[in-house]
Amino acid sequence: MLSRVAENLYWLGRYLERAENVARMAEVNYNASVEQRATGGDDAELWTALIGALDAEEEYAAAAAATPGLSPGDWLIFSEANPNSLRSTVSLARSLARELREHLSREVFEEINLLYLSAARAPHTAGMRPFTASVKRTVAAIVGLFDNTVLLNEGREWLRCGLFIERADMTSRIVDAKYFILLPSPEDIGGTLDTYQWMGILRSASALEAFRKRYRGAITGVRVAELLLLDDDFPRSLRFCVSALIRHFERATEATPRHQSLPAARELALLQLDMGAAEAEAIVETGLHEFLDLFQARLARLHDAMTEGIFLAVPTATSAR
Repeated sequence: MLSRVAENLYWLGRYLERAENVARMAEVNYNASVEQRATGGDDAELWTALIGALDAEEEYAAAAAATPGLSPGDWLIFSEANPNSLRSTVSLARSLARELREHLSREVFEEINLLYLSAARAPHTAGMRPFTASVKRTVAAIVGLFDNTVLLNEGREWLRCGLFIERADMTSRIVDAKYFILLPSPEDIGGTLDTYQWMGILRSASALEAFRKRYRGAITGVRVAELLLLDDDFPRSLRFCVSALIRHFERATEATPRHQSLPAARELALLQLDMGAAEAEAIVETGLHEFLDLFQARLARLHDAMTEGIFLAVPTATSAR
């Protein structure tokens, strides 16, 4: 497979997963902000935390200064000026799908196109909930259709690599937003606010039901960290994503020269070893934010290794026979 095609499929997987995660996070935030305003509270902190989770504080500050009255919800979901908004992410996914048309089935392309049209026509904040719900359902349908209507070859593995590296990154950001931004005061830990915010994090990761089936009793930071970071069976945990990423990367690079895939394979192997040895209580005691910050940096190094070693690699000249 051409490296350009592999990279485009990788990014298509990332954009689809990013769109679903942003939709899920925004939906939880929107519901929480409605409750907050109903009780006379200020919902600004909730949206600030979400913007922080997406590492977009500076971009939003600049946009808000240029456009007085711009709400963070509109900027995160609908703004075409924000390259990482939900609408912009969906648009990027559709552009890639058009380039990859011969590598996708008709059903997959049509679903991506419907997602794009839905994002282009969606109203602003007043219509956020039905729009985000539609995005989640459509992305799930696209991924399912891809596995059932497209050849399960190298291209499918690269799409899955993009999906799982994005999922791992977004899950780490969801947890980090709660621990580092929403709850800076140690005296709040264990209180009602602490429990409510951890529930919001579980909902953002579609993990509340899984948590209740896995654990009995109170929702605590250690238990949430154990589920979302280290659970082998929960498909959005960091450990699960790393294991899945290794599996799909090995399949995707079966025909890749070893010297090109080795740097990324090394990063993945070391990351899997460290995730396998990690314990939730130790992570929380020594610094959850620091652990997640390092994890995100390692994902960035892995992405760079794949990009430089495989996607942008110059073909090696072969000797004539």
